[in-house]
Amino acid sequence: MDFQAVSALKHRNFRLYWISGIGQAAALGMQFLILGWLVLELTDSPAQLGLVVAIYGVPNLAMLMFGGIFADRLDRRWMLFYSRAIVAALILVAATLTVYELISIWYIYAISFTLGTIQGLNMPTQMAIVPDLVEEDDILNATALNMAVFNTGRIMAPSLAGWIIQYIGIGQALYLNAACYVISCVFLLLINGVKSSETQGNASIARDFWDGIRFVASTPIAYTMVGLSFAFGFFGAAYVQVLPAFGKEALRLNADGAGFLLTVAGIGSLAGNVFLASLGNAKHKNWLLLGMIILFGIALLLFALSPMYLLSLVLLFFTGVGFTGFISMGTTVLQLSTPSELRGRMMSLWLIGAAMHYIGALPLGAVGEHYGWPMSLGGGALIMLAFVLWLGILSPTLRRLKV
Repeated sequence: MDFQAVSALKHRNFRLYWISGIGQAAALGMQFLILGWLVLELTDSPAQLGLVVAIYGVPNLAMLMFGGIFADRLDRRWMLFYSRAIVAALILVAATLTVYELISIWYIYAISFTLGTIQGLNMPTQMAIVPDLVEEDDILNATALNMAVFNTGRIMAPSLAGWIIQYIGIGQALYLNAACYVISCVFLLLINGVKSSETQGNASIARDFWDGIRFVASTPIAYTMVGLSFAFGFFGAAYVQVLPAFGKEALRLNADGAGFLLTVAGIGSLAGNVFLASLGNAKHKNWLLLGMIILFGIALLLFALSPMYLLSLVLLFFTGVGFTGFISMGTTVLQLSTPSELRGRMMSLWLIGAAMHYIGALPLGAVGEHYGWPMSLGGGALIMLAFVLWLGILSPTLRRLKV
């Protein structure tokens, strides 16, 4: 076995966090498929699915910056625990309403808005806590392993959730979703000895927010990375949110088949993370990052245009490789380029860009419904690649970076 590929697991707290991540990853992998399929069952409208994702995405984006401020102010472990426990309770309520046939599209709007708010506060902490659990030389490995477990959830959970929806019921799938969040919380409680982040309690939130914005504006690598993340999120990564509708409308698949599409993308993402983890503290992180986002864009473009189901699956695999590879490499580059006291806010701005996929799902769904999926997904991929050419290749900042 290549122990370099799992070197970060020698740290006890990271091992527990990584196991906790299995439950979190499975929960997230199920969450969007189950809620998305529930919307399609209630409304039979891809545009409504895009609207629900946008309702999730708007507060998610709004709260991400505050999440980074709190990640720099508060104990990161307890932030994760309380936010995941609240989400578990919300999903449990949705499951009960669904089982008793009391669920409505208006409740889905409400729970999507609430989940977006809570998970927006939660997400920067999930990334910012990783360097607290390992040594500096293990940050890339830990980040890749963290993303790998997330993508393992994307592989197994959607197919399992799709099978449960198809043969048992959506309500039961939601109960399983809530249970995964509970498992994640249990392992977070076992972590101890992590240094608290309560270092800036006397500063105002407005001042903390401004410090983060000023750091990005004055640091070329920071604004380059944030710009790439916005293009990646809005024009490219939004494909994940409309994939259930793509499967149902374009490929004529049932819930089980739509779940399999997400699984194939997840397998690709896991393969990408295993590759990155095996590199250890790799040199030329900038070129790895550029290679991953270019691979993602080209694979997504060809997937949108593919006329053959089997070819589409192959292309979806490579889309997953580039998708997670870009996120892992970008996260690592920023963690190594950002002072510890600003790391939470930098992760917030990075995630705000990537989380634009929740907003991007709305125009993608509308274009897909009215003009077809090749125009929707393919057009988004081309626009994203144009930004990569501008910020990543023509501009020298990323090309000359050494971390």
